[in-house]
Amino acid sequence: MKFDAKDLKHLQWAIAFLVIMALVGGGSVWTTLQLKKSSEKAFQEATAARRDIQAKLARARDEEQELRDKIVRFQALRTRGYIGAEKRLDWVEAIARIKAARRIFKLEYEFAPQRPVDAGILPGGASAGGFEIMSSRMRMQIQLLHEDELLAFLTELRDAVQALVQVPSCTIERLAPGNTDRGSKAQLRAECTLEWITLKEGK
Repeated sequence: MKFDAKDLKHLQWAIAFLVIMALVGGGSVWTTLQLKKSSEKAFQEATAARRDIQAKLARARDEEQELRDKIVRFQALRTRGYIGAEKRLDWVEAIARIKAARRIFKLEYEFAPQRPVDAGILPGGASAGGFEIMSSRMRMQIQLLHEDELLAFLTELRDAVQALVQVPSCTIERLAPGNTDRGSKAQLRAECTLEWITLKEGK
């Protein structure tokens, strides 16, 4: 089949139409691909933003829970009487009461002046937020029948007083015959250092 100029003249509009349609189709495909890329980018950005919001929300919840825990601990410290001026007279009365109730043979002690805690007690230092951690050192000598009496005395003392009582050192030795008071059945002597810790509100 042969085409001459007359036939090409009749087909030129059809060819032009096909070219235009091809261009339109190609443009549509390109536009579709660009829209797809734009949509994917927008989706990725939205996903990243959502993850960032979720992470911030999780951190906010953790911080809120941490704050609640600190408030609970603070209230517990205040309830136990750890915050404020030390109640040394109450401590002395508690010691006398426990000594009498447990029929401790001999108990002597002496409190040192209150001071900020040193690094040996609290490595982080004496400052705690708006508070200063204070300590009163007590040196104690006590005569006992056996070691369990000392442990029971310290446990009851911690529960009875409004202070955090720590025992940095304690030495126990057996009493030689004749080194006890007349009528005493004590077998042991303990020399202990106690730290009575409270929190003082900052100025």
